[in-house]
Amino acid sequence: RSTKVPARGRSTMGTYYPWFVLFVLAAIYAQQQWSRYSLNYLYNVSSDDEHTSIAVADHISYADYGILTGYGFSATFCIAGLFAGRAADLTSRRLIVFAGVGIWNAALFMIGYARSFVLVLCWRLLLGFGQAFSNPASYSLIADYFPEEKRAQANGLFACGVYLGGGLASLCISMASSMGWRATCFLIATIGFALAAVEVLSVREPTRAANKHEAGSTDKPRRTFREALKTIFTNKLVVILFAASSLRFMGGYAIAGYLPTFYAEVFPSFDQQYSYLNAYVVAAGGFLSSWLGGMLADKWHTVEKRARMYLPACGCFGALPFMAVCCLAPDFYVSILLGLFLEYLVAECWFGPVVATMQSALPPDCRALAIACFTLIATFFGSAASYLIGEVYDLLLASGYKPQIVKWIVLWSVLVSYGSSGLLFLFGSRYVQQDSSANESKPLLADPARAAEKKGDAQA
Repeated sequence: RSTKVPARGRSTMGTYYPWFVLFVLAAIYAQQQWSRYSLNYLYNVSSDDEHTSIAVADHISYADYGILTGYGFSATFCIAGLFAGRAADLTSRRLIVFAGVGIWNAALFMIGYARSFVLVLCWRLLLGFGQAFSNPASYSLIADYFPEEKRAQANGLFACGVYLGGGLASLCISMASSMGWRATCFLIATIGFALAAVEVLSVREPTRAANKHEAGSTDKPRRTFREALKTIFTNKLVVILFAASSLRFMGGYAIAGYLPTFYAEVFPSFDQQYSYLNAYVVAAGGFLSSWLGGMLADKWHTVEKRARMYLPACGCFGALPFMAVCCLAPDFYVSILLGLFLEYLVAECWFGPVVATMQSALPPDCRALAIACFTLIATFFGSAASYLIGEVYDLLLASGYKPQIVKWIVLWSVLVSYGSSGLLFLFGSRYVQQDSSANESKPLLADPARAAEKKGDAQA
């Protein structure tokens, strides 16, 4: 039985099913981030016990850790992402997501058995390969399920999975302390397998606007891979989005990769408190920022077409003073509850509007590939930042600096990356088209009033 939703069947679906699909995809995204960033916290557990600490059990140095969180993940993630993006433009996105979830959780399960840095690296590379297949297909599905005027909100809600997953990853410190780091990997992977089953059994594949020519339309045939790449990289707005987002990712990687190290070194007696409070800060602050940012961008967009570029810039600049409070406050609770929470609340509004801008700037048969290129480029530079920070930190420690120097490394990394990114978002706003309807087509979640009106006209 086909799971595709034909164009004529869209009116019978109701308005709630697209939100259900979004919920399933966001849950998978959260588990993806939980799987990806679990290592960041398992490595920074304050313990010399092999049962609790992966760093002790598998003899992982700071430089090794920088590789595992950087190119040890992104090498396969970036390369596979290009093929995953093109596949999502041509084949079943539902099955692509299912396959990716299965692969990365199998890899995470095997990390739980690893007994050396080399084995962790090998399985980490496979985990990156599997995770490359999820997001391009998910964003492509969202673009077909939601209209342009709701897309920033939908993308923002989907992006909330980053913060929910990051919050769950923070709990890995407590999970490792209670059940061990290996059992933690096994548990996270098992949850992932369950979500894969839910997705493949409940999500339907919508008919794409880009497939109209297959049904006898006079539209020109679908672009080749080379033509799609040319369409993407000759669009000035999209190229600027790639550049600005890459800079923004560099700061995000610094926070995700080395803020756990910062708290472990600067506030070592607050290990358990950090595990739970950071989970709240990342999940609640990031969720609220991403969700409200998407809603605000959609509403602002109705009166100002550049709003989806202005809002990410505001988030970049507005987060900087709170990042300074986070890194420099002498009190743990001020640092995490005032500095870090408000940093997340202000900064994480950017992702939904940026993806919505990219989707509106490109034709439907290029969008998944564009997401893959976006992810490849941003992840490459984010991984470079993670690797360089690890090398610099090891070098400073070898030169006699105290471990607490990490706070200055993180702070300056974020100040430079966020500030540069904000300037590029503002510069890119001049290339926003005032009318992007040329690239739009009827989504599954249409305006109910408009749909009823059209239905009445058809019956008449």
